[in-house]
Amino acid sequence: LNSRTPIALPPFSSLAGCVEVAAPDKQRSLSLTMSKRKGLSFDEKKAVLLTAMQSEAVFYTLKELETLGKNKGVIPQAVKEVVEALNADGDVQNDRVGSQALFWALPSQKASVLRSKRRKIGEETERLLKELESLQAELATLGSQAIPSEQEAAELRARCNVERKRRDELKAKVEAMERCGPGKVSEMKRQIVVAKEAANRWADNIISLRSQFVREQRGDVSTSMFNKTFNLPEDFDHLE
Repeated sequence: LNSRTPIALPPFSSLAGCVEVAAPDKQRSLSLTMSKRKGLSFDEKKAVLLTAMQSEAVFYTLKELETLGKNKGVIPQAVKEVVEALNADGDVQNDRVGSQALFWALPSQKASVLRSKRRKIGEETERLLKELESLQAELATLGSQAIPSEQEAAELRARCNVERKRRDELKAKVEAMERCGPGKVSEMKRQIVVAKEAANRWADNIISLRSQFVREQRGDVSTSMFNKTFNLPEDFDHLE
């Protein structure tokens, strides 16, 4: 062969057939690869872990649940959050034994949880129905009353403003009275006792110092002179 020798190519139709056959296989392979890489959603993780726990019906530690989740396709880092969500939903129960937290999920537990939810929903429905009856009765009462005119509405607003002002004044008076209330008086009496004890301690120290000083001066300084020098009254003594 040389550079001028023509090369025989297959018909275009056969090449197209090869492309048509190869393309779907390549797409299926790409789809499988992507599906393998795709992780579980949070709800799927909850369902997978709950099913695994109910199938065994035993007690688990968090570490054991991480191992169980890993075997079922739930990464260990997500197990704690998934278990907390299941516990909040009432699907998983937990308790602490010593320093260890145990988790469990029984197949019959779901029915018990649903019965409890149904009871709570029934109680809430009954409460709301009673509230609806009360509001309907109030609406009927209001509907039977005459709608006030613009003048009456203005008078009511003015009266409301006056009452608000009066309320604020009374509130200020109450706060002023509370500052002299029984609790405040009791606290003031307690503080007076503490202050009196502290004053008597200082008086005792001064009297002891004065006596010692006068004694050491041997008559050169009298008690009266000491009091005058230090601006002490002549009748300086302990508080009664």
